Amino acid sequence: MKGMATVQLPNGALRRVELRGYEAHGIGKKDLKIKRYPDER
Repeated sequence: MKGMATVQLPNGALRRVELRGYEAHGIGKKDLKIKRYPDER
């Protein structure tokens, strides 16, 4: 699964990111990772 969200990075900046969710069979949602920053060129 994937989606867009605004997140606060460790340096305090707010950025719009594309998130990817990973699931483990039988467990459900396992992890969310930042896939890319769409506003970066």
